[in-house]
Amino acid sequence: MTQYSMTPITSGTRMRSDHKTSASVFASYNRGQLIVGDEIWEAPADGAEVKKGDKWLKVTSVDGVIVAERGWMAYVHKGVPICDNFKEIEEPNPPPAPVFPESFTLTNPSGAKAEYVFVRIIEE
Repeated sequence: MTQYSMTPITSGTRMRSDHKTSASVFASYNRGQLIVGDEIWEAPADGAEVKKGDKWLKVTSVDGVIVAERGWMAYVHKGVPICDNFKEIEEPNPPPAPVFPESFTLTNPSGAKAEYVFVRIIEE
């Protein structure tokens, strides 16, 4: 799942139960804290206390600690940035699939060597 991060510009930046300023506040965070979330909401049109293009992030963790209750924090509110350093967190590349060698060599304790050659892959 894609995740995003941002940092509040000022201390006291609020996390709310919904992506609107009338929603209840249940936490606030300080300038520079690392806010991570996995869902973005963007305002489709101007309205009361909202401007088209405002963005909110559904918070999953703060400074690497999973939040007890997920909520929404504005990235841009009424056209004004509330947080900065917004970026998509790139997921690490998965490890490469194992590749079977054409053959391998084993050496026993006496020093004798044997080469084993693969004929076919039985199951994938």
